[in-house]
Amino acid sequence: MSRGFEKKEAMKLMVRAKFNKIIENIKNEELKNEVIAKIDEILD
Repeated sequence: MSRGFEKKEAMKLMVRAKFNKIIENIKNEELKNEVIAKIDEILD
């Protein structure tokens, strides 16, 4: 929060960073976008 992020946004960034290596390995762009969208949906 001291960097200007809301707590929820900071949490989303941290979770996505944790899953980034896995997400990068998904070759199918459509599936990759679905996974990212689902992570965002769960965190909202």
